[in-house]
Amino acid sequence: MLINDLYQYNGYDCELVYGVEKSLGQKSQNLLAWPLVDDNHNTVGLLVLIDLKVIDNEAVLTEFVKIAASHIRQAIWLEQHGQVIRNLSADNQALQRENSQLKQRTQKRYNGPIAESEAMLNVLQRIDKILALPVDVLIRGETGAGKEVIAQYLHNNSSRSEQPLIVQNCAAIPEQLLESELFGHKKGAFTGADKDKVGLFEAANGGTLFLDEIGDMPMLLQAKLLRVLQERKLRPVGASKEISVDVRVIAATHCHLMEKIKNGEFRADLFYRLNVFPVTLPPLRERVDDILPLSEHFVSQMSAKLNLSQDPGLSANARKQLSEYSYPGNVRELKNIIERSVLLSDFETISHIEFGEQVPETAPLSTASQAVSPEPIQAIPSPIESQPTNPTTNGDGLKESSLKEAVGNYERNVILDCLQACNWQTKRVAEQLALPLSTLNHKMRKYEITTAD
Repeated sequence: MLINDLYQYNGYDCELVYGVEKSLGQKSQNLLAWPLVDDNHNTVGLLVLIDLKVIDNEAVLTEFVKIAASHIRQAIWLEQHGQVIRNLSADNQALQRENSQLKQRTQKRYNGPIAESEAMLNVLQRIDKILALPVDVLIRGETGAGKEVIAQYLHNNSSRSEQPLIVQNCAAIPEQLLESELFGHKKGAFTGADKDKVGLFEAANGGTLFLDEIGDMPMLLQAKLLRVLQERKLRPVGASKEISVDVRVIAATHCHLMEKIKNGEFRADLFYRLNVFPVTLPPLRERVDDILPLSEHFVSQMSAKLNLSQDPGLSANARKQLSEYSYPGNVRELKNIIERSVLLSDFETISHIEFGEQVPETAPLSTASQAVSPEPIQAIPSPIESQPTNPTTNGDGLKESSLKEAVGNYERNVILDCLQACNWQTKRVAEQLALPLSTLNHKMRKYEITTAD
């Protein structure tokens, strides 16, 4: 729009222009108003030229107006969305700080359970659902399977991680002392109580109490424990007032609690109270994929304890031995085996694994004899082939060897051939011959069977 005589023009309201000119002490002759249109054909402003004598290049002015409109549109957009961007940036920085703090806390306090097998990954996935929830947990599994490690994982990754984790083995302390240990006592409550004692529940207030081997807890204490779990209140021995506690209880057992309930050794109501969220740890023999990672972890631990410059490596033979063993003592046994193997190595390579003596099997012979042999025994000699090579004969040409000698020779040859067929893995030989391992070791010493044979 071009206005040739600004102060004689009546078509539009020019009061704003008049007011500006008055404040500036000037009076313009003409006015040119050019709309600023952005790329989306929206008008975002107006270019006003006053006292314009002549337009030398209208094309340049048109391009300038387009550029001006684009920059104004960007300025408007930044104004509208700048605060959102700043908020997002602040949130992102807060998340980064929180993530860094969580990593530092986790690395500082806990190495984490080693889980590469599907069985253990499923266990951790199940546990992760209740890490932040105020739920008591019952962990079931064989001795040495890692129940305390899982309890540590639960505590360290919960909202209670800044508070104490207290561990008590219910089978490791006499019944008379366990009540005082758990609930505390007042001075003079019984003979020898010369001062007040804070119980483990009160000491773990705000944190976690791990009760291992809960299946061995005396019946009287089971009733008291049930009340604490239900009411979250306890009364120390000899006290007249109750104490409120905020404690997450993690219980663990290797026992079959339902069998104990049938035998009257465990309270059914306590079982159902603890069994709200059960977690079952698989034995190590069912998590074969974890054996070698655990072994390397224990090698590193032992190397640090011995101040070795580097961790000894596991040879192919050692890895094969570790992978094929059944580990009746689970992860605890594996740790002991690795520590012994490191000590017996040259501190550079662990080439052989010494499994050591095993607990005699208690299974009946009929059960053991049903074990399937992974590798068939070949070339087991007959009794006649097993007789002495230089026997004496009587007048009828019959061999004069005592029955005891013949049986002994036969037994020696059977054991020797089975050892050779099984690559001298005594555990497998014992399974194939349906013998306890301790019996097999005794017979090997008796018949002086060594690798030289």
